[in-house]
Amino acid sequence: MHRNLVVALGVCAFLTAGPGLTSTPADLAATSEALTANPWSWRQTQMNDGELIRPANPSQYQARFHPDGSLAIQADCNHARAQYHLEDNRLQVDLGPTTLMACGEDSLGSRFLTLLGGANLIFFQDDNLFIDLKFDSGTMQFSPLPELSGQALIDTHWRATGYNNGRGALVSLAEGTEISLHFGPDGQLAGTASCNQYRAPFEIQGERVTIGPARGTRKFCAEPAEVMAQETAFLDALPKAVKIELSGEGMVMRMADGSMVATWARVGP
Repeated sequence: MHRNLVVALGVCAFLTAGPGLTSTPADLAATSEALTANPWSWRQTQMNDGELIRPANPSQYQARFHPDGSLAIQADCNHARAQYHLEDNRLQVDLGPTTLMACGEDSLGSRFLTLLGGANLIFFQDDNLFIDLKFDSGTMQFSPLPELSGQALIDTHWRATGYNNGRGALVSLAEGTEISLHFGPDGQLAGTASCNQYRAPFEIQGERVTIGPARGTRKFCAEPAEVMAQETAFLDALPKAVKIELSGEGMVMRMADGSMVATWARVGP
């Protein structure tokens, strides 16, 4: 009788874990490769209670899964960092620090982060990424965004939406001020640093960037009161940039430790 029980258990185990029902190392590698191949733009979330959530501008809501397990998130005008763990097709997202800029009353930034934090399962269909949420509460849909090469930055213009204040925080610009950036074909960055014009040498290889010390005019601006401190903080942070993340019409410059130098919005075509 004991022998019959062992045989029965063995048959049950075979049926449960039979061919096609378990993931092979090749399957897992393919899933991970597909997830990290490119940035993903949030298209919609269909909740199981019938609610359909669609961002007005999908390019403002993005997720970039890196092979090292880190996740870069653009949630409207804010940016966040997270860690993720992928096992079979199960996805766990642990949200980290986020910037706290005011994006407007219609922003879905907070909702987007909450939904990502509830990730449970992933699957791919027609080149799109789908994330089923915990408790079978809904499904997020993402479409792929093409990677932009460093060469694509040449002769583009940008306006800063936030900068590193030198105290570990990304903050909004003082009202009535502007920080701009142009990637010149001569290998020089140029723009307005708040009060003065500046130039700095740069080199780009893929996502990696090297920026030399900035030189500029020496005008003093009295208004607004914080404009000179803002300019100094930006010019101090700029040469610390080592990585550029492009997403739609947005760009993030990061330091070696992952902290942000500045966030940018593209100007012009």
